[in-house]
Amino acid sequence: MALPAPVSVLASRTRSAYWRVRYSRWGADRERTPGYSLVVPVPGDLPVFLDLALAVCREQSARHRVETLVVADVRTPEVDRIVADAAPTWPGPLRRVDLALPERVLLPVLRDPGRNHGAQLIASVREARGDHVVLHDADLFALDPQLHDQSYRRARDEQLGVLGVERAWDPWYAAHGRELAATWEQCSKVDWLRSVPPHRHLGHDARLWGERHTFDTTFWAQCRTDPRRIAVSGRSDDIVHFNYVISTYRRFQRQGRGGGFRDGNLRLLLIRVFIDVFGRRRTGYDVPELATLRDGLRDASAPVTYAGVDPGEYAVFRRKLTAILEGPWTSEERRRSTEDLLGAFDEHFGSSPAPAAGARVDAP
Repeated sequence: MALPAPVSVLASRTRSAYWRVRYSRWGADRERTPGYSLVVPVPGDLPVFLDLALAVCREQSARHRVETLVVADVRTPEVDRIVADAAPTWPGPLRRVDLALPERVLLPVLRDPGRNHGAQLIASVREARGDHVVLHDADLFALDPQLHDQSYRRARDEQLGVLGVERAWDPWYAAHGRELAATWEQCSKVDWLRSVPPHRHLGHDARLWGERHTFDTTFWAQCRTDPRRIAVSGRSDDIVHFNYVISTYRRFQRQGRGGGFRDGNLRLLLIRVFIDVFGRRRTGYDVPELATLRDGLRDASAPVTYAGVDPGEYAVFRRKLTAILEGPWTSEERRRSTEDLLGAFDEHFGSSPAPAAGARVDAP
Protein backbone atom coordinates (compact mmCIF):
# COMPACT_ATOMS: atom_id res chain seq x y z
CA MET A 1 0.00 0.00 0.00
CA ALA A 2 1.35 3.43 -0.94
CA LEU A 3 1.97 5.87 1.90
CA PRO A 4 -0.10 9.07 2.02
CA ALA A 5 1.77 11.92 0.31
CA PRO A 6 2.70 13.85 3.53
CA VAL A 7 3.94 10.66 5.20
CA SER A 8 5.91 9.68 2.09
CA VAL A 9 7.59 13.11 1.96
CA LEU A 10 8.45 12.93 5.66
CA ALA A 11 9.90 9.42 5.26
CA SER A 12 12.01 10.57 2.28
CA ARG A 13 13.36 13.57 4.21
CA THR A 14 14.14 11.38 7.21
CA ARG A 15 16.13 8.97 5.03
CA SER A 16 17.99 11.83 3.39
CA ALA A 17 18.87 13.33 6.78
CA TYR A 18 20.14 9.97 8.00
CA TRP A 19 22.54 9.55 5.06
CA ARG A 20 23.77 13.15 5.34
CA VAL A 21 24.72 12.53 8.95
CA ARG A 22 25.98 8.99 8.35
CA TYR A 23 28.28 10.09 5.52
CA SER A 24 29.16 13.62 6.63
CA ARG A 25 32.95 13.01 6.82
CA TRP A 26 35.56 10.90 5.10
CA GLY A 27 37.71 10.27 8.16
CA ALA A 28 41.49 10.14 8.25
CA ASP A 29 43.31 10.22 4.93
CA ARG A 30 46.14 7.82 4.01
CA GLU A 31 49.31 7.80 1.96
CA ARG A 32 48.61 6.56 -1.54
CA THR A 33 50.64 4.97 -4.31
CA PRO A 34 50.72 6.36 -7.87
CA GLY A 35 48.33 4.21 -9.91
CA TYR A 36 44.72 3.15 -9.65
CA SER A 37 42.70 0.91 -7.38
CA LEU A 38 40.26 -1.11 -9.48
CA VAL A 39 36.91 -1.05 -7.66
CA VAL A 40 34.41 -3.85 -8.36
CA PRO A 41 31.04 -3.25 -6.67
CA VAL A 42 28.81 -6.33 -6.85
CA PRO A 43 25.43 -7.48 -5.48
CA GLY A 44 26.26 -10.10 -2.86
CA ASP A 45 23.15 -12.19 -3.58
CA LEU A 46 24.16 -12.41 -7.26
CA PRO A 47 27.67 -13.86 -6.98
CA VAL A 48 27.69 -14.56 -10.71
CA PHE A 49 28.37 -10.84 -11.18
CA LEU A 50 31.62 -11.27 -9.28
CA ASP A 51 32.55 -14.31 -11.38
CA LEU A 52 31.79 -12.22 -14.46
CA ALA A 53 33.64 -9.08 -13.33
CA LEU A 54 36.80 -10.99 -12.41
CA ALA A 55 36.73 -12.89 -15.71
CA VAL A 56 36.52 -9.60 -17.62
CA CYS A 57 39.03 -7.65 -15.50
CA ARG A 58 41.56 -10.48 -15.61
CA GLU A 59 41.91 -9.69 -19.33
CA GLN A 60 42.84 -6.07 -18.57
CA SER A 61 46.43 -4.87 -18.48
CA ALA A 62 47.50 -4.33 -14.86
CA ARG A 63 50.63 -2.25 -15.41
CA HIS A 64 49.29 0.76 -13.46
CA ARG A 65 46.88 -1.17 -11.23
CA VAL A 66 47.79 -0.93 -7.55
CA GLU A 67 45.12 -3.36 -6.30
CA THR A 68 41.64 -4.71 -6.97
CA LEU A 69 38.91 -4.09 -4.39
CA VAL A 70 35.75 -6.21 -4.33
CA VAL A 71 32.90 -4.46 -2.54
CA ALA A 72 29.73 -6.51 -2.12
CA ASP A 73 26.54 -4.82 -0.89
CA VAL A 74 26.10 -7.83 1.40
CA ARG A 75 28.87 -10.22 2.40
CA THR A 76 28.17 -13.87 1.69
CA PRO A 77 30.27 -17.05 1.97
CA GLU A 78 30.23 -17.42 -1.80
CA VAL A 79 31.70 -13.94 -2.35
CA ASP A 80 34.43 -14.88 0.14
CA ARG A 81 35.14 -18.12 -1.73
CA ILE A 82 35.31 -16.45 -5.15
CA VAL A 83 37.79 -13.84 -3.92
CA ALA A 84 39.88 -16.45 -2.07
CA ASP A 85 40.00 -18.72 -5.13
CA ALA A 86 40.98 -15.91 -7.51
CA ALA A 87 43.56 -14.16 -5.31
CA PRO A 88 46.54 -16.56 -5.74
CA THR A 89 46.67 -16.09 -9.52
CA TRP A 90 45.34 -12.54 -9.69
CA PRO A 91 47.65 -9.88 -11.22
CA GLY A 92 48.40 -7.82 -8.09
CA PRO A 93 46.61 -7.68 -4.74
CA LEU A 94 42.95 -8.70 -4.69
CA ARG A 95 40.97 -8.08 -1.51
CA ARG A 96 37.49 -7.55 -0.16
CA VAL A 97 36.27 -4.29 1.30
CA ASP A 98 33.40 -4.76 3.72
CA LEU A 99 30.70 -2.17 4.24
CA ALA A 100 30.25 -0.91 7.78
CA LEU A 101 27.68 -2.65 10.01
CA PRO A 102 24.84 -0.12 9.50
CA GLU A 103 25.03 -0.54 5.71
CA ARG A 104 25.23 -4.32 6.00
CA VAL A 105 21.94 -4.19 7.91
CA LEU A 106 20.10 -1.44 6.03
CA LEU A 107 21.01 -1.94 2.37
CA PRO A 108 19.58 -5.48 2.01
CA VAL A 109 16.32 -4.17 3.46
CA LEU A 110 16.15 -1.08 1.24
CA ARG A 111 17.10 -2.97 -1.95
CA ASP A 112 17.98 0.33 -3.61
CA PRO A 113 20.65 -0.34 -6.27
CA GLY A 114 21.60 3.33 -6.54
CA ARG A 115 22.11 3.69 -2.79
CA ASN A 116 24.11 0.45 -2.72
CA HIS A 117 26.37 1.69 -5.53
CA GLY A 118 27.12 4.97 -3.77
CA ALA A 119 27.86 3.25 -0.47
CA GLN A 120 30.19 0.80 -2.22
CA LEU A 121 32.08 3.66 -3.89
CA ILE A 122 32.47 5.52 -0.60
CA ALA A 123 33.76 2.41 1.20
CA SER A 124 36.32 1.72 -1.53
CA VAL A 125 37.57 5.33 -1.63
CA ARG A 126 38.22 5.18 2.11
CA GLU A 127 40.28 2.01 1.63
CA ALA A 128 41.99 2.73 -1.72
CA ARG A 129 45.78 2.60 -1.77
CA GLY A 130 46.04 4.03 -5.30
CA ASP A 131 45.78 7.77 -5.94
CA HIS A 132 43.05 7.06 -8.53
CA VAL A 133 40.15 4.61 -8.64
CA VAL A 134 38.58 2.94 -11.68
CA LEU A 135 34.95 2.08 -10.98
CA HIS A 136 34.11 -1.06 -12.96
CA ASP A 137 30.48 -1.99 -13.64
CA ALA A 138 30.02 -5.72 -13.11
CA ASP A 139 27.75 -6.00 -16.17
CA LEU A 140 30.22 -4.25 -18.48
CA PHE A 141 32.65 -5.94 -20.87
CA ALA A 142 35.81 -4.06 -21.80
CA LEU A 143 36.80 -5.17 -25.31
CA ASP A 144 40.15 -3.33 -25.29
CA PRO A 145 42.56 -4.89 -22.75
CA GLN A 146 44.29 -1.50 -22.34
CA LEU A 147 41.13 0.41 -21.41
CA HIS A 148 41.76 0.79 -17.68
CA ASP A 149 45.45 1.58 -17.96
CA GLN A 150 44.90 4.09 -20.75
CA SER A 151 42.10 5.81 -18.83
CA TYR A 152 44.34 6.13 -15.80
CA ARG A 153 47.24 7.54 -17.82
CA ARG A 154 45.06 10.18 -19.44
CA ALA A 155 43.46 11.18 -16.14
CA ARG A 156 46.92 11.43 -14.56
CA ASP A 157 48.65 13.25 -17.42
CA GLU A 158 45.84 15.78 -17.96
CA GLN A 159 45.33 16.25 -14.19
CA LEU A 160 41.65 15.43 -14.47
CA GLY A 161 39.35 14.96 -11.54
CA VAL A 162 37.30 12.40 -13.44
CA LEU A 163 37.37 10.68 -16.83
CA GLY A 164 34.55 8.56 -18.24
CA VAL A 165 34.20 6.40 -21.33
CA GLU A 166 30.69 7.74 -22.07
CA ARG A 167 28.58 10.79 -21.25
CA ALA A 168 26.08 10.81 -18.40
CA TRP A 169 22.77 9.32 -19.51
CA ASP A 170 20.67 12.17 -18.06
CA PRO A 171 20.04 14.95 -20.67
CA TRP A 172 19.40 17.52 -17.90
CA TYR A 173 23.12 18.25 -17.63
CA ALA A 174 23.61 18.85 -21.35
CA ALA A 175 20.59 21.18 -21.25
CA HIS A 176 22.56 23.25 -18.73
CA GLY A 177 25.68 23.23 -20.88
CA ARG A 178 27.59 20.58 -18.94
CA GLU A 179 29.15 17.30 -20.06
CA LEU A 180 29.41 14.78 -17.24
CA ALA A 181 31.16 11.42 -17.19
CA ALA A 182 28.97 8.36 -16.69
CA THR A 183 29.91 6.17 -13.74
CA TRP A 184 30.82 3.00 -15.63
CA GLU A 185 34.60 2.55 -16.04
CA GLN A 186 34.94 6.01 -14.54
CA CYS A 187 38.51 6.86 -13.53
CA SER A 188 38.63 9.42 -10.72
CA LYS A 189 41.37 10.99 -8.66
CA VAL A 190 40.90 10.07 -5.01
CA ASP A 191 41.64 13.62 -3.86
CA TRP A 192 38.85 14.86 -6.12
CA LEU A 193 36.37 12.33 -4.74
CA ARG A 194 37.30 13.35 -1.19
CA SER A 195 36.91 17.07 -1.98
CA VAL A 196 33.16 16.90 -1.19
CA PRO A 197 31.38 15.23 1.73
CA PRO A 198 30.85 11.53 0.98
CA HIS A 199 27.05 11.78 1.11
CA ARG A 200 27.21 13.98 -2.01
CA HIS A 201 28.35 10.94 -4.01
CA LEU A 202 25.17 9.07 -3.11
CA GLY A 203 22.20 9.35 -5.42
CA HIS A 204 20.15 12.20 -3.93
CA ASP A 205 17.86 15.14 -4.66
CA ALA A 206 19.25 18.66 -4.42
CA ARG A 207 18.78 22.14 -5.82
CA LEU A 208 21.25 23.40 -8.39
CA TRP A 209 21.08 26.08 -11.07
CA GLY A 210 17.70 27.15 -9.71
CA GLU A 211 16.11 23.71 -10.08
CA ARG A 212 15.61 20.59 -8.00
CA HIS A 213 17.05 17.47 -9.57
CA THR A 214 18.05 13.89 -8.77
CA PHE A 215 21.82 13.37 -8.92
CA ASP A 216 23.32 9.95 -9.63
CA THR A 217 26.58 8.68 -8.12
CA THR A 218 29.31 11.42 -8.38
CA PHE A 219 27.10 13.69 -10.54
CA TRP A 220 26.61 16.40 -7.91
CA ALA A 221 30.37 16.62 -7.38
CA GLN A 222 30.96 16.81 -11.13
CA CYS A 223 28.51 19.70 -11.42
CA ARG A 224 30.49 21.59 -8.75
CA THR A 225 33.82 20.96 -10.50
CA ASP A 226 35.63 23.09 -13.09
CA PRO A 227 34.50 21.54 -16.42
CA ARG A 228 38.12 21.47 -17.56
CA ARG A 229 38.77 18.76 -14.98
CA ILE A 230 36.06 16.48 -16.40
CA ALA A 231 36.51 14.55 -19.64
CA VAL A 232 34.75 11.84 -21.65
CA SER A 233 36.85 9.61 -23.89
CA GLY A 234 33.90 8.50 -26.04
CA ARG A 235 35.18 4.93 -26.23
CA SER A 236 31.76 3.33 -26.67
CA ASP A 237 33.14 0.96 -29.30
CA ASP A 238 35.54 -0.49 -26.72
CA ILE A 239 32.84 -1.67 -24.32
CA VAL A 240 29.63 -3.68 -24.24
CA HIS A 241 27.37 -2.46 -21.48
CA PHE A 242 23.82 -3.13 -20.33
CA ASN A 243 21.83 -0.75 -18.14
CA TYR A 244 19.11 -1.37 -15.53
CA VAL A 245 20.19 -4.95 -14.85
CA ILE A 246 20.22 -4.95 -11.05
CA SER A 247 17.22 -2.60 -10.76
CA THR A 248 15.16 -4.99 -12.91
CA TYR A 249 16.26 -7.92 -10.74
CA ARG A 250 15.23 -6.06 -7.57
CA ARG A 251 11.80 -5.25 -9.04
CA PHE A 252 11.32 -8.92 -9.87
CA GLN A 253 12.30 -9.88 -6.32
CA ARG A 254 9.80 -7.40 -4.86
CA GLN A 255 7.01 -8.68 -7.08
CA GLY A 256 7.71 -12.30 -6.25
CA ARG A 257 6.94 -15.34 -8.37
CA GLY A 258 3.23 -14.73 -8.75
CA GLY A 259 3.61 -14.71 -12.52
CA GLY A 260 3.27 -12.17 -15.26
CA PHE A 261 6.42 -10.12 -14.65
CA ARG A 262 7.13 -8.45 -17.99
CA ASP A 263 10.85 -8.51 -18.77
CA GLY A 264 10.48 -5.64 -21.20
CA ASN A 265 14.16 -4.73 -21.35
CA LEU A 266 15.30 -8.40 -21.39
CA ARG A 267 17.44 -7.97 -18.29
CA LEU A 268 16.24 -11.09 -16.46
CA LEU A 269 17.06 -13.04 -19.61
CA LEU A 270 20.50 -11.43 -19.55
CA ILE A 271 21.09 -12.37 -15.91
CA ARG A 272 20.14 -15.98 -16.61
CA VAL A 273 22.61 -16.06 -19.51
CA PHE A 274 25.29 -14.65 -17.21
CA ILE A 275 24.52 -17.36 -14.66
CA ASP A 276 24.76 -20.11 -17.27
CA VAL A 277 27.93 -18.76 -18.89
CA PHE A 278 29.94 -17.39 -15.96
CA GLY A 279 28.49 -18.79 -12.74
CA ARG A 280 30.29 -21.46 -10.77
CA ARG A 281 26.81 -22.50 -9.67
CA ARG A 282 23.63 -22.22 -11.72
CA THR A 283 20.99 -22.72 -9.03
CA GLY A 284 19.90 -20.81 -5.96
CA TYR A 285 19.06 -17.58 -7.81
CA ASP A 286 15.65 -15.89 -7.96
CA VAL A 287 15.86 -15.75 -11.78
CA PRO A 288 14.07 -18.71 -13.41
CA GLU A 289 15.93 -21.19 -15.59
CA LEU A 290 16.32 -20.31 -19.26
CA ALA A 291 13.85 -23.03 -20.25
CA THR A 292 11.25 -21.44 -17.95
CA LEU A 293 11.93 -18.00 -19.40
CA ARG A 294 11.25 -19.44 -22.84
CA ASP A 295 7.74 -20.34 -21.69
CA GLY A 296 7.06 -16.63 -21.23
CA LEU A 297 7.31 -16.05 -24.97
CA ARG A 298 3.77 -17.43 -25.38
CA ASP A 299 2.37 -18.16 -21.91
CA ALA A 300 0.96 -15.04 -20.22
CA SER A 301 0.79 -16.89 -16.88
CA ALA A 302 4.51 -17.75 -16.85
CA PRO A 303 6.65 -16.24 -14.06
CA VAL A 304 8.29 -13.94 -16.65
CA THR A 305 6.70 -12.83 -19.92
CA TYR A 306 7.91 -11.12 -23.09
CA ALA A 307 4.67 -9.89 -24.62
CA GLY A 308 5.12 -6.64 -26.51
CA VAL A 309 8.92 -6.62 -26.48
CA ASP A 310 10.09 -4.77 -29.57
CA PRO A 311 11.94 -7.04 -32.05
CA GLY A 312 14.35 -4.19 -32.81
CA GLU A 313 15.31 -3.93 -29.14
CA TYR A 314 15.84 -7.69 -29.02
CA ALA A 315 18.07 -7.47 -32.12
CA VAL A 316 20.33 -4.90 -30.39
CA PHE A 317 20.33 -7.02 -27.23
CA ARG A 318 21.29 -10.08 -29.27
CA ARG A 319 24.15 -8.36 -31.07
CA LYS A 320 25.59 -7.20 -27.77
CA LEU A 321 25.16 -10.65 -26.26
CA THR A 322 26.89 -12.30 -29.21
CA ALA A 323 29.87 -9.99 -28.79
CA ILE A 324 30.07 -11.10 -25.16
CA LEU A 325 29.73 -14.81 -25.88
CA GLU A 326 32.58 -14.59 -28.40
CA GLY A 327 34.93 -13.01 -25.87
CA PRO A 328 37.96 -14.70 -24.25
CA TRP A 329 36.06 -15.05 -20.96
CA THR A 330 33.57 -17.59 -22.37
CA SER A 331 34.26 -21.29 -22.80
CA GLU A 332 33.25 -22.87 -26.10
CA GLU A 333 31.04 -25.40 -24.35
CA ARG A 334 29.02 -22.80 -22.47
CA ARG A 335 28.83 -20.52 -25.51
CA ARG A 336 27.32 -23.26 -27.65
CA SER A 337 24.92 -24.31 -24.90
CA THR A 338 23.65 -20.77 -24.42
CA GLU A 339 23.29 -20.14 -28.15
CA ASP A 340 21.21 -23.32 -28.43
CA LEU A 341 18.94 -22.31 -25.54
CA LEU A 342 18.45 -18.85 -27.02
CA GLY A 343 17.28 -20.32 -30.31
CA ALA A 344 13.62 -20.06 -29.28
CA PHE A 345 14.05 -16.34 -28.55
CA ASP A 346 15.82 -15.78 -31.88
CA GLU A 347 13.02 -17.52 -33.71
CA HIS A 348 10.30 -15.68 -31.80
CA PHE A 349 11.78 -12.23 -32.45
CA GLY A 350 13.08 -13.05 -35.94
CA SER A 351 16.64 -12.17 -35.00
CA SER A 352 20.01 -13.58 -36.05
CA PRO A 353 22.67 -14.23 -33.41
CA ALA A 354 25.46 -13.04 -35.71
CA PRO A 355 26.32 -9.31 -35.55
CA ALA A 356 26.80 -7.41 -38.79
CA ALA A 357 30.42 -6.73 -39.69
CA GLY A 358 31.60 -3.56 -38.02
CA ALA A 359 28.23 -3.01 -36.33
CA ARG A 360 28.19 -0.98 -33.15
CA VAL A 361 26.56 -2.46 -30.08
CA ASP A 362 25.03 0.64 -28.53
CA ALA A 363 22.51 0.34 -25.74
CA PRO A 364 18.88 0.36 -26.86
